[in-house]
Order: sequence, then C-alpha cells, then structure tokens
Amino acid sequence: MKLLVLQELVAYFRHEKKRIIIAMLGIAIGVLSLVLMDSISGAMSARIEAELGKMGGSLIMLLPGEIRAVGHRRIRLSKYTTLKPSDIDAVRRITLVQAASSIKQKGVPVHTVVNSSSLSVKGVEPCYTRLLDYHFQYGRPLLETDLETFAKVAVIGSKIADEFFRTNPIGKTIYLKGMPFRVVGVLAERGSFSNEDFDEAILVPLATHMRVLENVDYLDGAIILARDRGSIKDAIRQIALILLKRHGKKDFTVSTYQELQSTTSKTLHLFSVLSRVVASIAFSVGTLGILAIMALSIYERILEIAIKRVAGARKRDIFLQFLTESMVLSIAGSTAGIVISLLLAVIIELLAGWPLFVPWKTAVVSIVLSMCIGIVSGLYPAMKALDFEPKAILRLFEEG
Repeated sequence: MKLLVLQELVAYFRHEKKRIIIAMLGIAIGVLSLVLMDSISGAMSARIEAELGKMGGSLIMLLPGEIRAVGHRRIRLSKYTTLKPSDIDAVRRITLVQAASSIKQKGVPVHTVVNSSSLSVKGVEPCYTRLLDYHFQYGRPLLETDLETFAKVAVIGSKIADEFFRTNPIGKTIYLKGMPFRVVGVLAERGSFSNEDFDEAILVPLATHMRVLENVDYLDGAIILARDRGSIKDAIRQIALILLKRHGKKDFTVSTYQELQSTTSKTLHLFSVLSRVVASIAFSVGTLGILAIMALSIYERILEIAIKRVAGARKRDIFLQFLTESMVLSIAGSTAGIVISLLLAVIIELLAGWPLFVPWKTAVVSIVLSMCIGIVSGLYPAMKALDFEPKAILRLFEEG
C-alpha cells in the first residue's frame, strides 16, 4: 500500500509540475531567506571576532561623556574630564572584571630623520596589547617599570615602522611632540577594524603620556576585559553602578567594544529581523499555496478517491495520502531553499573574503518548520477528501 501511494505521488507530481513548483516556491523562499541571512550574519560575526582578536567578544569600552556610534564614527555628544585612574582601579576590583587598561590619547607631531607627520599617540598600561590581542614582530611590550619610572619608550605599529624607519627600529629614536622616545617594540601587521587602524598605533606608558605629553590627570577612556562573554552584561551594569556612585551623575558611556567601535552589530541585528520577517511572509504564502493546491487537487481527483474507496481503501488511507503529499511538498521546498541558500552563501562569503559559516541549526529548524507547515496546510484538504461518498460520486459520473 505504501509503495502504491508513493508511485501515485510521483505520478501526480510529474503530471502537475508547474502547479507543484508554484506550491513549493513560497516555502523555498522562506527557507532561503532564513538560512542565507543566518549564513551571512554568522560569517560577518566570525570576521569581526577575527578582527577584534580572541578576547574581542568579552571587551568593554568605557568613555567619558555621552558617546554614540554613527556609521563607522563615534560622535561625542558631551565631554567630561572626570574619568580618573582611580576610577579604573575601582573597576578592576569588580569580580566580573578580569583586567583593564586606562587610555589617554592625543594627536601630536611625530618625526624621525626619515619622515614627519601629526599622528595620534596613546598612553596605555602594559595589559593593553594583550587585551586587544596584539602580537609582536620585534621587541617587547610596555612593562610596569616603564610606568613607574615615566620611561620615554614606545611600541609602534608595522606601518609606523615602515614609514618612519628604513631599518629595524628597535632601539632607535622617534620624536613625539619634539621629545625623544626609544622604540622598544614593533607590532605585527594586524589590519584595521572600523575607524581604527591597528598598524598605525603608537603606544607609550600611560604615566609618561599624562605627565610628559599632556600634563593632565584625567583619562580618555579604558578597555576592560570581562571574565567571560556570559557575564559581560552584568559587568557593564556593575561598572556603571560604581561610576555613578563615585561621580554622582552619569558622565560616562560604557558598552561593548564592538558596539562603540562600529555599527556592524546593529547591521547584523537588522539582518536577523529582516530575514525573519521575509521568512514569515514567505512561509505564510507557502502554506496558503500548498493548501490551495491540495484543495484543488482533491476536486480534480474525486473519481480517483471514489474508486479507491470502493476498492477497499479506508478513510485513514485517503487521509494519509493527501497529508503525505502536503508534507512532501513542504519538505521538498525547504530542501531546495536550503541547497540554494548554502550555495549563495558560499559564493558571497568567498567573494567578500569572510570565513565560511554554515548555519546547520537553522537548516534543521527550517526542515522541522516545513514539516509542521506541511501538516497544517494538508489537514483541511485531507479532511475534505473524507467528506465525499464514493457511491454518490460514481453515480454522478455515470449520469454525466
């Protein structure tokens, strides 16, 4: 019996190819949009994590004033000079915080015997390069003793090394604001993320920057590492509470490093919402399409139903036949959508240079959802097929 039902199903699908394709199209589009968007979102997230480094997902950025990310730029809506090194010391004592580096940044004249320009110089603490997952091409990182002794030493990016020195710059002098700094380290080539070019970095000890280059007692921000990704929201909340208590007002912005550095996370969220909206519409259209096709096929196959009933087919057999056809249509549509979406995703990810990402979980959910749609859209036609009385149908055809 099962083999006969399968043969009839294949024969019916062959005879009604155009109708079947139309019925499957809605489900296929829904699955395609869902799987494709999840593939792109996953690949973009993997690319961002690679750019940020292994700790990027657990980094928190603290900035004085109200800051908003617009496009690939940070817009400062208000500015305060109230963030002090003692605030960062208090933040370090939070149990959910693993490490933190204060930051002081200023654009200053930079020159060597080879080149000169005006560039941004950052005063940081020794853990800064570890937090941002910097690797060294030559030399060493900044040390605690450099901070304690106000040492005039610098760690530079690979672009600075190429543009300001003709040979290995370790031990050579680079002038910042007219003052000599000895180069002790060169960072490995890293690339850029959002508006920050890691290869143009010039890092000096925080204490030296604050006393020698600027002579101020306030900070321009801090990079903070949460214990793990799962605790990052709680860490942000605790940091905000401590600073509110210390300052008496909200004169700071604290958020994830990724959110403040770019709007990519917002784009990914928008991608996710749009894909689910499109998928919902397409699935609804697909459900109605299968329902209409199956209902129409019942009226076209009244004689077939009557003959089967007279030949001994039970109502359950007729019910299962039409329910099976509906499920097969849904599963076939979802399978086609998954295959096409994965092919498109691979092509897009290769052209964009993103890591390959296959959303297996979404694909499985899509198939399960399609099976449910097949059952829902096939129930009415299958129940309708049971309403016909075989003798009345045969008598009607005889009279006709």
